[in-house]
Amino acid sequence: MSGFIILHVYGDSFMLSITKANLRKFIVARFARIYPLHFFSLMLLVVLVIAFSPAGTYPNLMETPASIPTSIFLLHSYYIHKIYTWNIPSWSISAEWAAYMIFPLLALFINKKKAIAVIALILFVVAAYLSIMFLLPRKNPLYPAIPVPHNLNTTYDYGYLRGIAGFIIGMLIYQAYQLPSLKNVFQKDVSACILLILLIAALHFAINDALCVALFAAVVLAFACNSSYLHKACNNRVAQYIGDISYSIYMMQIFLQEPFSKGLRLPGTIGFGRGKQNIDFSSGLMYCSIYLLLLIGISSITYYTIEQPCRKYINRKWG
Repeated sequence: MSGFIILHVYGDSFMLSITKANLRKFIVARFARIYPLHFFSLMLLVVLVIAFSPAGTYPNLMETPASIPTSIFLLHSYYIHKIYTWNIPSWSISAEWAAYMIFPLLALFINKKKAIAVIALILFVVAAYLSIMFLLPRKNPLYPAIPVPHNLNTTYDYGYLRGIAGFIIGMLIYQAYQLPSLKNVFQKDVSACILLILLIAALHFAINDALCVALFAAVVLAFACNSSYLHKACNNRVAQYIGDISYSIYMMQIFLQEPFSKGLRLPGTIGFGRGKQNIDFSSGLMYCSIYLLLLIGISSITYYTIEQPCRKYINRKWG
């Protein structure tokens, strides 16, 4: 989705050439969009982990002082460390920034030589995904003896390659979005419903990652093209607000998960560790609802106090 949106917003800026002015405006705007909240969430997490970790639980493999600089400089998707570190979801921000750095060249390539660019980018995506699944030396960071399945689940280990490939798919989907014949097919609610059902089924039955990526791309195209009830639902005030704070939701989720890595237990749970606790359905649904409400509340605060003010200030001063 990121590649789709960035090309939609900034594609015309690099229609003819890459100039100092348009490059500066693009880089400053993207930095202002992603970095302030990334830096804030990282520093807050470091302080809280050091201050409140029970004795003997810090430092550990995922929370070491040596891995702080790589997160600060957005290098934590380049396999510098042998495990995911600190604000784990932020690996994709590192990958996102890598995609931003090559976007002006990609946009200029598409604008100048569209047919050749589309073919070249498709070949790159295929090569990148095949490399991730079958060529890169991937290991299970906690249990190295267990072989890693042939999937696309790279994060700290070459996650930037996965991110760039996904970003380019978004740019390619934007080219399809501009074709009237495809718009006629994908603008109907039934198209989106069928694709969503297929996607859910593919995830449920653990179909190959490459097919899931293709279905996600088709869903993005269906949502972008839709002009019926789905379009109205997405323009709903609540949905729009969740969209506004979605980056904060993504970056702040770790703060409601971290306590469970430090030994917090909820009544009625069986098992231990992140993602390994089981609970009956009704209690789980209640905890999940509370979690989502708390996360939306926290994200609203960071959106209005960190994300939005910093973005406006940086763009006003340097953009």
